[in-house]
Amino acid sequence: MESVVPADIVLKTTALFTAEELEPRAGCVAVRGSEIVAVGSPDKVQPFIGPDTEVIDAGNKLVMPGFNDSHMHFALGSIQKDEDFCCDLMFLPSEQACVDAVAKFAAEHPDNPWIYGQGWYSPAWENPIDPDCRSLDALDIDRPIVLSDFSMHVVWCNTAALRAVGIDRNTPTPEGGLIRHFDNGEPNGFLSEPQATNILLDVVLNKPDLDASLLKSMRKFNKLGITSIGDMYPLGVTTPGVYDIYDRLASEDLSTLRISYYSALDAPMAESQALRVRHHGERVRMAGLKYILDGCPEAYTAYMHEPYLNAPTGKDFRGEPACNQETLDRMMLEASKNGFDVRIHAIGDASATMIIDAVERAEEVCGNKGARFAIEHTDNLKLEDIARMKRLGINAAVQPQHPIGGLGQGVYEESLGEERMSHMWRYREEADGGIHLGLGTDWPAVMSIDPIDTVYAAVTRSEFDGHPAEGYFRENALTLGETLQAHTLGSAYVEGFERRLGSLAAGKLADIVILSGNPFEMNPMALRDLEVETTIFNGRVVYRKDEA
Repeated sequence: MESVVPADIVLKTTALFTAEELEPRAGCVAVRGSEIVAVGSPDKVQPFIGPDTEVIDAGNKLVMPGFNDSHMHFALGSIQKDEDFCCDLMFLPSEQACVDAVAKFAAEHPDNPWIYGQGWYSPAWENPIDPDCRSLDALDIDRPIVLSDFSMHVVWCNTAALRAVGIDRNTPTPEGGLIRHFDNGEPNGFLSEPQATNILLDVVLNKPDLDASLLKSMRKFNKLGITSIGDMYPLGVTTPGVYDIYDRLASEDLSTLRISYYSALDAPMAESQALRVRHHGERVRMAGLKYILDGCPEAYTAYMHEPYLNAPTGKDFRGEPACNQETLDRMMLEASKNGFDVRIHAIGDASATMIIDAVERAEEVCGNKGARFAIEHTDNLKLEDIARMKRLGINAAVQPQHPIGGLGQGVYEESLGEERMSHMWRYREEADGGIHLGLGTDWPAVMSIDPIDTVYAAVTRSEFDGHPAEGYFRENALTLGETLQAHTLGSAYVEGFERRLGSLAAGKLADIVILSGNPFEMNPMALRDLEVETTIFNGRVVYRKDEA
């Protein structure tokens, strides 16, 4: 009988969720080096147990693949959650509360040349009107103040910030962006969409000591069971060489996170090809290209087939895409010819249709060379477009916390109406239609980075306080098995990494999580009581709750 090289770690459980099936079963996993070498019954795995093998008996606790957050902005989130760099404006109830928080932060950080904050959300304020520079100018602060909203699609700033980057009454509005003005023609400190907001953010989000912030986020993610991410362009930060920093941290064995990153679709093709050559490892890989085609309904910038109900620009306004169909077709065709996966942000149903049309035309010209396409968010989709997505092999990267975060505020009912609102976030119809779903958060534009909270949101469609008990349009909820699969193997598929990642199978990378219980035996409303007890990354334990 051929001898077996012992495993480094063997995990035993009565609740093994491989992600290749939708229900758990009893079983064991053997890990040697960075890979899984065996999965199966105790008898199958027993030969891999040697004198130095660490055997972890999880009992009836769920053992599953590490969570993969398929859509986030990693570098941006890492600095925005750095309490010495960014003023936290999440959940504040009013414009004045935000102004007060900024004043306190500025006083506590006198050496910060710019004052930066993030997380305000005017639709949820006591007086839900958009802010402008006057309230910030009233502060006795001569430094530029730049405040990103919750969605990262809008910036609110003071006059000093506008002056610092040269925005005045003569500055043209960038195509696809918005710079608002007072009646006298002066800019009022409210800008939306990256084409406009990046004029400011490209300056303020340049953090020289980015390494420390990234490593801090990785440790936090490991505690939550996150072992892989899809890092979406735009980066948000402008620190030079961010992707090379990722690679260096991995090569120095400091990184405990797999990063599949997506650079700009509208960048020169030679630049994209160079990134693909430079970063193609299993810890850091250039996975494809990304583009933002529209905005969000709160700012009336999501591109819709039907007009908004109350758009300030007029009754027939449907939003506008960041580019026209011809430009999108050209970019998608070039990416397809060069074998790049492409993922495009589309929250409006009209922008989703544009993407599907562009994929269809690209495949008519050059066929599918193995490239994968995904629509990011899919908040609004026409039913017939789901069928077209399936036919063309277009995936969906979705964020289940978005429905519970938005529907409770009444924002969408006001701007889109109850009928259209009831058909938002059609996850059930997408899954039943055969669409590959990858789950994520859009961090830092999210209430919680914790994957358990995302699982709860996908299964219950209820807010974190349990209301409404029946969930928001729960007919479009996912099952627990579907959700866990989409947050692991589904995300890996969307990232084009499923051959090496996303499920517990021999030959795959050993990224594994042990939960504190078995969610399949719990009331779904109690899912948020779960915690991660152990996280294994690349075959090595990187987090143990009892050692934290």
